[in-house]
Amino acid sequence: MTESILIVCTLFLIDPARPVVITPEKTTSIEAKDRSPISLSIGDNVTALTNTSITIQCTTSGVPAPTVTWTKDGEEILNDGSYTVQDDGSLLISEAVEEDSARYTCIADSVTGKDSASSTMKIVGEIFLCQCCTTSL
Repeated sequence: MTESILIVCTLFLIDPARPVVITPEKTTSIEAKDRSPISLSIGDNVTALTNTSITIQCTTSGVPAPTVTWTKDGEEILNDGSYTVQDDGSLLISEAVEEDSARYTCIADSVTGKDSASSTMKIVGEIFLCQCCTTSL
């Protein structure tokens, strides 16, 4: 007796969704008062002191899951000693210096499209007034 095996495959079609970079409804401008680590969402802007560690979160959605890349003033950022693109897509800037002042853009890219959002970061050194300068004012 010959047996026939019928294999039924069901194909589930997933409706692809274009990538989206999720930004806060209301953006904020953060002004750091000390060198404590700062975390912000893409779309928010920050002014921070030198030697501050800054993390810019970039939350994305899409099917398939988009790949996240970052640019600094339009130039792609690669992982190096001061910049780290983390597994969750966030960008860590370790011990920022004044040269890190720039526009940072998170780009979500997949076969279904591309989306992006940006934050501006300004890094400043501390301003000191010496006693001799203030006495003559």
